[in-house]
Amino acid sequence: MTDQDLDQIVRRMAQTPLSRRGFMWASTLSASAAFLAACGPGASPSPSTSAAPPSTAPTTEASTEPTPSPSAAAVVIEKELLMYNWGDYVDPGNMKAFQAEFGVEKFTYDTFASNDEMMAKFQGGATGQWDISAPTANFVPAMRDQGFIQKLDLAHIPNAALIDETFKKQWWDPTDEWQLPKDWGTTGITLRTKFVKDEVKTWKQFFEVAPKYSGKIVVVDSPDDVFVAPLKALGYSLNSVDETELGQARELLLGLAPHVLALDSDQYNTKIETGEAVMGLTWTGGILELRDKPKTADVVYLIPDDGTVFWMDTWVVLADAPHPNAANAFLNFILEPHRGAGLRRSQDAG
Repeated sequence: MTDQDLDQIVRRMAQTPLSRRGFMWASTLSASAAFLAACGPGASPSPSTSAAPPSTAPTTEASTEPTPSPSAAAVVIEKELLMYNWGDYVDPGNMKAFQAEFGVEKFTYDTFASNDEMMAKFQGGATGQWDISAPTANFVPAMRDQGFIQKLDLAHIPNAALIDETFKKQWWDPTDEWQLPKDWGTTGITLRTKFVKDEVKTWKQFFEVAPKYSGKIVVVDSPDDVFVAPLKALGYSLNSVDETELGQARELLLGLAPHVLALDSDQYNTKIETGEAVMGLTWTGGILELRDKPKTADVVYLIPDDGTVFWMDTWVVLADAPHPNAANAFLNFILEPHRGAGLRRSQDAG
């Protein structure tokens, strides 16, 4: 990771600080929240939100009976569905079942490695090329305002009623008209403990030991997440807009830069798995499942004691979607509780 990479991250963060997006952070979540059992200690319930459901995925209430997806008699389901998504972020079994149930003959899955890459594609004029995408929640308002997404046709997505109330009426979509929650998780520290023998329970410790593992550290390519680490390591609010504090955080990141193997939001888990990286500033997605494999049972994911953020990815229907009925049918289908469980097993995104 070069100084130029970090300068770009810092500039993007300065333009859209977390406080303006209202992003919630894990150090204010309740210690009784069930998600702590999966992700480790250090987080407590935001005063503005109730405790999250026991699993990061699915976001639907499993005890409620789903409503069947719209039938071909009600609407004509197109024979094709085009998706623009993060890599490996949909369960292949679910897609096969969806295609079989609705007669969708062709499913195209194109990928992006970051929200910024996705936005750049749309801002460059790539509209009408896909039906569905999965941006992180804080990008939804910009996508709405720039005309990249359309209002949901909720009459054809009745299973939206199954979504847990925790995820409704959030700041990024207070009317629940533009997105549906997909998955949520946290940003934290990943370690290969058979290689990393130092105690690393805080962001401060992460930065302190980084030189010992130079060239073996992977960092997600996400300004929101990257800038949290130095701010919390320095004891500052992650919502800070103080120029002095932001400058100090920038310097701490610049000091980390020579030791970073890669900025990678797509294959960071693979780098951890192979041992190419032994430390990481990562998301939960793709990491938790490594603990169940004998060769990577030493993988540890933890929420730093000095605090972090949680994130949510969403489903949106893109403006000028060529196959809107297939898109609505898919969204209703994927909101069936057992479909979310399938995604959980395949993806371990939370």
